[in-house]
Amino acid sequence: MTIQAAFIDSREPEWVQQLAFGGAQVAVTLLEYGDLLVAADDGTMIAVERKTPSDLLGSIADGRLFAQLAGLVGVSRWAYLMVTGELSRGLDGKVVADGRPTGWGWASVQGALLQAQEMGVFVVYAAGDSDYEPAVLRLAARSHRVDTLIAPVKAPKVLTDGERILTALPGIGLEKVETLVEYTASAAWAIQFLTCLDVGNTRIPGIGIGTKRAIRKALGLKDDQELAVICSDSGNPAEEEPQLMSIPAMEGATSGE
Repeated sequence: MTIQAAFIDSREPEWVQQLAFGGAQVAVTLLEYGDLLVAADDGTMIAVERKTPSDLLGSIADGRLFAQLAGLVGVSRWAYLMVTGELSRGLDGKVVADGRPTGWGWASVQGALLQAQEMGVFVVYAAGDSDYEPAVLRLAARSHRVDTLIAPVKAPKVLTDGERILTALPGIGLEKVETLVEYTASAAWAIQFLTCLDVGNTRIPGIGIGTKRAIRKALGLKDDQELAVICSDSGNPAEEEPQLMSIPAMEGATSGE
């Protein structure tokens, strides 16, 4: 988006009045509130109150700031307090403005800026006077939709003790453990599957013979050895493997990775 028209307050310094704002139609006039009004090509009116760091501190001190910002919000819902310089916190907890120490407490100034945002005025920064025009162009280029689409936050999942054991096996890790347990129902059946090279047509995505051989080697299994789930009553291998026995063969699957 671009700027269609810009209205500059006549009390602004000469260098501001001469800005072109990307070739927009520019008029210098006496504004009741704000230092700049910008009409974007999406029909949005942007209102800007420009403050150097020193002017910001002065307007907080004499109470002008919040009266100015209250009027700004009345002009447009897209109201911005633009600070054209750097504010930082010194080692003594005082504000450093444009590289010069001040007597202002950092917490006090941050509280004032927070109050501005609670009033509905966005606080933004420009990297000095030379960045003022580009900063305004950046504001105009932003989307001014009244609603914002936000992707859902991923829900955390805490690994079980069995899953943590599986993630330590070569080639499994956090990436494959969830799929592995989904197919095999438990860590015990998963270990049997991972150490058995002869599983017929059973396949689990991403886990092939190469991974199984690496796991067998890590566990110190010999060629004629494997781990199995055994029934304690009979000493025989368990007859049912929940889910694992019903895994369909993957079309086109091979015994390799």
